[in-house]
Amino acid sequence: MTPHSTTDPTFDWQGHRGARGLLPENTIPAFLRALSYPDVTTLELDVVISGDDRVIVSHDPYMEPEFCSTPTGGEITDTVRLRELTVTEIATYDCGQRAHPRFPEQQSRPASKPTLAAVFAAVDRYCVQQGRDLPRYNIELKYQPEWQPSMVPDREAFARLVLADVADWGHPELVNLQCFDPPMLAVIHELAPDMPLAYLDESPGEVALKMERLGFVPEIYSPWERGLTAGIVAEARSLNMRIIPWTVNDVARMRELIDLGVDGIITDYPNRIEHVNR
Repeated sequence: MTPHSTTDPTFDWQGHRGARGLLPENTIPAFLRALSYPDVTTLELDVVISGDDRVIVSHDPYMEPEFCSTPTGGEITDTVRLRELTVTEIATYDCGQRAHPRFPEQQSRPASKPTLAAVFAAVDRYCVQQGRDLPRYNIELKYQPEWQPSMVPDREAFARLVLADVADWGHPELVNLQCFDPPMLAVIHELAPDMPLAYLDESPGEVALKMERLGFVPEIYSPWERGLTAGIVAEARSLNMRIIPWTVNDVARMRELIDLGVDGIITDYPNRIEHVNR
């Protein structure tokens, strides 16, 4: 197998939550920053559902007390569920000005949790202004059964809302959906058989068995990079799956994974991509 390189146009470099290492995660500024690096081909992001059934870009179905603030600028001390807020109310919370303790290079700035539709629109404008091709989107539906119904709707309702936003945007060919919950992937596959899907896996391995249990083989196998081996890559490849691990921030590890033959890498630091081939 010939290893990919950072200059290979088929290699899929993905900005994790935009560019989480550089700007507040899952915000429009972070997505635009990711796109300022020419090697980035895909924006990775997470979505949940608001109380008025809007698709909100957020890793969690609540306001993260670690880096979000109340509308008055105070600390969040109780669980603030996005499912209990309207899109207008969500926009009043800031999730960018407090320093993120785990990402010292992240630049603080005012930022709110946007709708998926707003991200599509902002990226469209940016690409026109910059003369850049539209990126792909790798959208994770943040669903856990124990979150239903207080923080997420049921699987089918969730999937339909996301698919509707993608259809309204008009470029479904540039989107794949992903989830850690296999039944959610099965629901999406039933609703939209042509939608490419990624199987997120926190415990890499036994790929064929997991696909057998799922009942079909998604286009992408997306494992946690820790524990990913040449054997696991070969097993996924034997099922005609593309392998795109997450979340890889160390340049040396990026090189190792490329040598293993992965098809892409999800990273918090798209500014480090240029160092991979040095």
